[in-house]
Amino acid sequence: MNDLVLTLPGEALANVRIPPAELERELRRRLAAALFSDGILGGAAACRLAGMDKAEFQHWLGERGISQPLGAADYGQERENLKAWRKES
Repeated sequence: MNDLVLTLPGEALANVRIPPAELERELRRRLAAALFSDGILGGAAACRLAGMDKAEFQHWLGERGISQPLGAADYGQERENLKAWRKES
C-alpha cells in the first residue's frame, strides 16, 4: 500500500496544546493507539505507525491507560514468552 497523506485544517489545529515541533509525532502515536485498541490495526503495524518499538509502544499505552487487546494468538505468544522468561530467571 502507498503512503497516505492526511491534510488537517489549520483552524482545527490552531488551539492544539501540543508544541508544533511535536505535533506530527504525537498525532501519529495517538492514531496508532486508537486504531490498535479498537482492533483495526495489529500490534506491529501500530508500532510502525507510532514510530516506536513494541516495548516502548506498550509502555506508552500503559502510561495512558489505553487497553491492549489480546487475541487468541497473542495470548498463546504471551504464555510462551512468560515460559521462556521464567527459564532465563
